[in-house]
Amino acid sequence: MSVPRLAAFSAALCFISAFTAAAQPAAQPEMTTLKSAFVPGDKTIFYDDFTDMAPDSPPPHFKVRGASPTLQAAGDLRQLTITARGSLFPNLTALPKNFTLEIELQVNSTNRCLLNVLFSAGAKQILHFNNSFLKDAADQIVSLRAPYQELGRKRFPASWGQPVKIALWVQDGRLRTFFNGEKQLDFNQVEMPPLTTVEFATELFGVNQSYALRSVRFAESTPDFSQVISSSGRYVTNGILFDTNSDRLKPESAPVIQAIARGLAANAALKVRIEGHTDSTGNPAANMDLSKRRAEAVKSVLASQFQIDAARMATAGLGASKPIEPNETPQGRARNRRVEFVRQ
Repeated sequence: MSVPRLAAFSAALCFISAFTAAAQPAAQPEMTTLKSAFVPGDKTIFYDDFTDMAPDSPPPHFKVRGASPTLQAAGDLRQLTITARGSLFPNLTALPKNFTLEIELQVNSTNRCLLNVLFSAGAKQILHFNNSFLKDAADQIVSLRAPYQELGRKRFPASWGQPVKIALWVQDGRLRTFFNGEKQLDFNQVEMPPLTTVEFATELFGVNQSYALRSVRFAESTPDFSQVISSSGRYVTNGILFDTNSDRLKPESAPVIQAIARGLAANAALKVRIEGHTDSTGNPAANMDLSKRRAEAVKSVLASQFQIDAARMATAGLGASKPIEPNETPQGRARNRRVEFVRQ
């Protein structure tokens, strides 16, 4: 075979192989044994990944005081870079009693820099969640402000080569902090009034120090599947997550999947339709196909890993055809990327 023909033949084989691999169902993580210390809140109440922020403009979903952060963008990467002391106030008017906070960030500092999250009720500061980023470690400190009471602190090793996630979980008087999904601090019987304002206070020490926010998410803590679907006939979750443009479930979906499986197992007469929904980004036909495959993936995991009778679960992919919020903002798009269970 001539060299040009051989090259063409090899290219064709590569194309066929790539197409076949893409057509295969994604291998799903084992949801029955995965243990996730942090359970993200289910209903998104604030989300920003800075995708609708323009260069040389303030972040539209935050009030800025002090030094202005700057947007850095490279391809799909967008981040809000902090280089000096300042404050960011997310556009929130209230927080539910039970909520989670998730922050993804990239630390570029080789010295000490701070991200203080301050929660207030009206004009009165109530809760202080302090995060210090050091050369090869991180500190977390939690304190109540009025009257002052330090609940606890912890230092632990940290590597800044990749983005990291910090999180706070408030649930029925229990308060937990996390770093990359691992619990660091845990307190109970923490009484607080309804919180109305959140401030991200930033500070850096030394020259040429910086860190960057990749995303910020507040969410109401996960409701009980059985109770919600029994009372309303529909359970909507943003807590079942997938790899980008894929039907492969993310491991952090395990707690939600497990809770749904327990509810289905406890009520053998319950039949549901599993609906996949996307935001409007990208090609509508591709979104429709993706939503169908994601609904099927959830059904497959419930059937194969949790032994839920497949005959009790129908599926539907609705793409971006039924948004629950406008797709013009990061928060709207995050709310629209969801899975719904509808009682049949």
